[in-house]
Amino acid sequence: MLQVNDYAAENGLLIISRIVCMGMLAGLSATDLKSRRISGSILMIGSILAAGYALFAGGGHIGLAIEGLLTGLIFVLVSKVTREQLGYGDSWLLCILGTYLGIWKLLELMAIAWIAVALAAVAVLALHKCRRGAALPMVPFITAGYIVMWVGELFQ
Repeated sequence: MLQVNDYAAENGLLIISRIVCMGMLAGLSATDLKSRRISGSILMIGSILAAGYALFAGGGHIGLAIEGLLTGLIFVLVSKVTREQLGYGDSWLLCILGTYLGIWKLLELMAIAWIAVALAAVAVLALHKCRRGAALPMVPFITAGYIVMWVGELFQ
């Protein structure tokens, strides 16, 4: 418990930003599950908040934020090349998270998310809940990766 209290005392702004990000991810997950669409307005707000955080509160790690953004832009290109097999909204969200988290936290989050989506796909196929080629909404898995990444910060 002392470790969590120390973390909270030292990282107040970070915790507030993590909570705001979590709220946005939760809302985007709900809409992605319901309608398979992601709100462009929420993504625009997230873009502004991530850029502001990277510029003013990122602790001088602007290079990591730019690298994270560039990593997200690779996925925008993947969306274009694959005709949105990975949706533009998902890619835009990765750009936002890359800007906010930096490249290394983004890669950690994405690894967790893709492992989770792979396990879910295997489970859905094994239970015959859908056919091969069906698409799973990605934002809930990105959100799960974000939660695991944030919880992991507490134990470092």
